Amino acid sequence: MKSQLLPEGFRDKLPDLAEMEQKINTFYLELMRVNGYMLVKPPLVEFENSLFFLKNDNENIDSFRIMDPLTQKIMGIRSDITMQVARIACGSLSKKVRPIRLCYTGEILKVKNNNINLSRQFTQIGGEIIGVEENYSLNEIVNLIIEILKKLKIKKFIISFSIPDLIYIISKYFKLNKSDFEILTNCYRNKNINELRNISMELFKISESLLKCIGRIEEKIDFVKKLDFPNKIKNQIEIFMNEIMNIKNEFSDYEITIDPLEIDESNYHKGFCFKVYSEELKELFTGGGYRVNNEICVGFSSFLENLITESIIIKNLNKKILVPINIQNDIKKKIQNKDRLIVLRATKILDKAQIKSEAKRQKCDYYYFNDKIFEVK
Repeated sequence: MKSQLLPEGFRDKLPDLAEMEQKINTFYLELMRVNGYMLVKPPLVEFENSLFFLKNDNENIDSFRIMDPLTQKIMGIRSDITMQVARIACGSLSKKVRPIRLCYTGEILKVKNNNINLSRQFTQIGGEIIGVEENYSLNEIVNLIIEILKKLKIKKFIISFSIPDLIYIISKYFKLNKSDFEILTNCYRNKNINELRNISMELFKISESLLKCIGRIEEKIDFVKKLDFPNKIKNQIEIFMNEIMNIKNEFSDYEITIDPLEIDESNYHKGFCFKVYSEELKELFTGGGYRVNNEICVGFSSFLENLITESIIIKNLNKKILVPINIQNDIKKKIQNKDRLIVLRATKILDKAQIKSEAKRQKCDYYYFNDKIFEVK
């Protein structure tokens, strides 16, 4: 082969990474199963209309497009499995009793990468509750995320909540045109609102107050209550704050922050969004509420690659032992089951010195010879 160069943002998952990913996947799927979530496996590729039906703007979706040779229609390669699960819930599973709990795991591709994460290929895991009450069953979702983080020994993390509808309510109140709305979005995204003075001083002052709301909820709650906003904006913030305060009261041991200026890049959440960050501010989970065919839904997702880099437990892979080529199968199984070792079988007959040397070369922790296990030193 002349070249093994892969496209930018794509890479092979070599044994250590692939095994760690599998360990998380196995634990995650079992956790979701015992909590009543049913596994679904949508296809990697769909026609645009079905794949992006939750989105408001299909042209700006971060997804690869290809043409179907059979139908000559444009198809999309998924960049988020959440939308596919929503399609399944309101389609094939529309007759299932609500609420219906679904989970998934699979590969996704994104057109763009960023300075924080150069990859464009990810393994996404997630869960969705379709058809919940007005409170979104948010506490159930938060509980699941915390259980996953505890299992992975990720002890320090921050849960940050935001209001995805707020920017649209503000835009409607000030009757912003498309150009001004784009300015507002960029200002909120960059947390630099000075340019809003050119649109409206009232808009600037409201945004300035919202900027001051960012922080730990217990430190900001009194400040938020004193703010004097137009009724529609104020009502949205009050509903949001009441819900998040309930979460803070239930999960008082964890750091919970609010960011009213956070932009919902997924572009389909309603009511609230959240992100879970590690101590080093790596994004571990995202999620929020949304609607499908007038059903209230809530869900979360994560990229396994991010969890792997933050987890301690899965870096402790099983130790390896080299055994002779002619080892009896029952002895090999005993070593695997009782001693919890990964067994590598030699490929030819070796004496004790040779098998010890080969064990070192294969980076094994132990070797087996004449019914005894020896440590490689």
